[in-house]
Amino acid sequence: MYASINGNEIFYTTHGHGRPMILMHGGSGLDHTQFRPWLDSLGNQVEMIYYDQLGQGRSTRPENYESISIESWADEADALRAKLGFDKIILFGFSFGGFIAQQYALRHGNHLDGLILCDTAPALDYPDVVMTNAQARGTPEQVQAVVQGLSAPVADDAAFQQFWVTILPLYFNKYDPEVGAAMDKTTQYSAAAFNQGMGKSLPTFNTLSRLGEISTPTLVMAGRHDWITPPTQGAERIHAAIPNSQLVIFEDSGHFPYVEENEKFVTVVSNWIANLK
Repeated sequence: MYASINGNEIFYTTHGHGRPMILMHGGSGLDHTQFRPWLDSLGNQVEMIYYDQLGQGRSTRPENYESISIESWADEADALRAKLGFDKIILFGFSFGGFIAQQYALRHGNHLDGLILCDTAPALDYPDVVMTNAQARGTPEQVQAVVQGLSAPVADDAAFQQFWVTILPLYFNKYDPEVGAAMDKTTQYSAAAFNQGMGKSLPTFNTLSRLGEISTPTLVMAGRHDWITPPTQGAERIHAAIPNSQLVIFEDSGHFPYVEENEKFVTVVSNWIANLK
């Protein structure tokens, strides 16, 4: 299905029933399929709205990405909320989607019943830690890909796909090639969104001074072995700054705890949602 927002067509699909939960995928440059089927069982409790952010996945790919920002992606999500007729939502932000979700909470917090931030950070201000982790965990090819991918624009969608497939094992504590292949098969890649999000928007992103303004009940989660948003730099800083927050660390996971510790992850989220007012 598509929702017309600001002259663009935003792809979304719903699953399950109950109070609404909008999910913001990671990337940037990836799409909502990274959540499925691993989170679908939450549909027994909430109506899940999976969607592809502007310029990504199945949504409109504009000719000019320069006007897209973390703030505009947050505003787009709120427009989607309004278009679907919801006053209050639970918002699930994963990875890059977690950066957008933080901005949403600061800009549109009056429309939140709950906020879930998974494997994200308040600022990507620790590049030395990222590179040290990549060097400790990755092959020379993967380390080279990280250096190139974070220092220069990716040429096109095919090049971005190759980059992502190369470094994907870094994101897992114990990588399963079959899982990686399944994720790759369903993803529609967008190099332009990656270049805009990671290359231009993220370097100036920093919510550390404002996270204390978020009063929404917040569940903050991370995998212990996450190489790019480690708990110390990510979830723990967010939890310390948001007053009404709960922190859960998944000890056997990397960046994708909802894949590597699926049963525990779903149980944690389900119990937290059940306790929301």
